[in-house]
This record gives sequence, C-alpha cells and structure tokens, in this order.
Amino acid sequence: MDAGTSDSIQHVADVLVSCHYVVCLTGAGMSVESGIRPFRGPNGIWTEYGEPPLDDYRRFVTDPVGYWKGLLHPVGYYRELYAALEGAEPHQGYVALTELERVGVLKYIITQNIDGLHRKAGSSNVAEIHGSYLMCRCVSCGERFRREEVDVSSLPPRCFSCGGVIKSDVVVFGEPIPEDVARTCVDQADLADCMLLVGTSAYVYPAASFPRQVSAGGGTLVEIGPHPTEITEMCDVVVRGTAAEVLPQLADAVASRMDY
Repeated sequence: MDAGTSDSIQHVADVLVSCHYVVCLTGAGMSVESGIRPFRGPNGIWTEYGEPPLDDYRRFVTDPVGYWKGLLHPVGYYRELYAALEGAEPHQGYVALTELERVGVLKYIITQNIDGLHRKAGSSNVAEIHGSYLMCRCVSCGERFRREEVDVSSLPPRCFSCGGVIKSDVVVFGEPIPEDVARTCVDQADLADCMLLVGTSAYVYPAASFPRQVSAGGGTLVEIGPHPTEITEMCDVVVRGTAAEVLPQLADAVASRMDY
C-alpha cells in the first residue's frame, strides 16, 4: 500500500479510538474476497444471469410449495450462489472486525450480506438486514430457526411455535425487512457517532440510509473500499483498498493506541 493509504489508516485509527459508538456497515465487497460474487457490477451474478423477479415475495405467498422446491433444488444463479456460500470462509478482514469488537471499539455490525461470515468469524453484535441463508423464519410470528432444524419432509414447513409458514430468512424482492432487524439497524445508526463503510456502495435502501442518518446527526463517516461509491463525497475519511488488506492494518493500529 502506498504511504497515503498508510497515513489514512493511522488517521482512521485515531478517529475510532476517539469516538464513543462505532458501527460498521458492510456490503457485497466485504465477501468478494471470500469467494462470493457480488450481485451487481461487472462481475455480478445478476449481471450474468439477470435480476430475479421484483415480485419474489408475492410469488412465495402465492405458491410457498413452489418456492421451497426451488430452494431445495436450486438452478441458475441460485445454484452458483449457494455453492459459493457453502464453501466460503471469513478472510482476515472479518477477523479484524471481530478484534475491534473484542477491544470495545466496534459496537455493532450492520451487514447487507446473507453469508453469515461475520458470525462465523466470531463477531457477536451483528444485524443481518437482508437475513441469513443459514436461518429460516416464520412469516407469521417472526421466530427464526437454524436451517437444519426445519423439517422439509412436508412442504411448506410450518413454525414450531405458531404453525405459520416458514421461509428462508433471506429477504427477497418485495418482502419487507423484518421488523426486529429494521428496528435494531435504525437504533444502532442513531447511537453511532462514527460509521465504518466497508465494501458497500451505499446504493441499496434501506441500508443506504444509515450512513446518511449518522452524517445528519453529526457523526463521522469512514469509507474503506477499492473504488468510489455513491457516498464517497459525504465521507470524512476514505481509505482505498480491500477489506482483507485494510482492516487487519486498522485493527493493529487501533490496538497500538489502546491502554491495556
């Protein structure tokens, strides 16, 4: 990395240790280095296969059995995506965020990703705004279950608690963000006096509203990523580089400033 980037990392470390409540927002760029293609962009899955129907959730409600058959026997980009999700492992950037949480600097992670890699790396305070492919959720009561706990011998599977229909926890087009996760994200953005933006274009709402919420409240925005985004001009500090490159150096720089 060039000296400018190194200087920027040191500056970000100073910012993080001086702030009271740091929240991180991560997007598809975070998981690319773990072998998961983004949905959009030149190498995007949807760029190659085409975007899914915008009425995905209505199709689930209308035909939950058909939805589950597609989930259990994926074709097209779903097959590629789920194979990548199953094989993915957290890179060192995820480990660095876990370390920042452990030392008390990073309070919460809001992720747009469905891969579960933040939790796999050891992060505890994680809001998965688009759900997790590792989980299923009752659309009636909102209770979540691990995917392997759900009995799919009869479709659609039913909630153990209320008898409602279960779907994957992954939020599809046309589906509202689950109320509990949406509330957590808004609350965390409200608490934040600093938001780290890692691998996110800040283009897709409602996630894109959170850094704007932090900035409107006087908080500091720090962007980490290899390319300019929709929100770059709003950011107070920008570090050019990938998550796996930058975040371990940032965690080390923060550790050197902490009093143990």
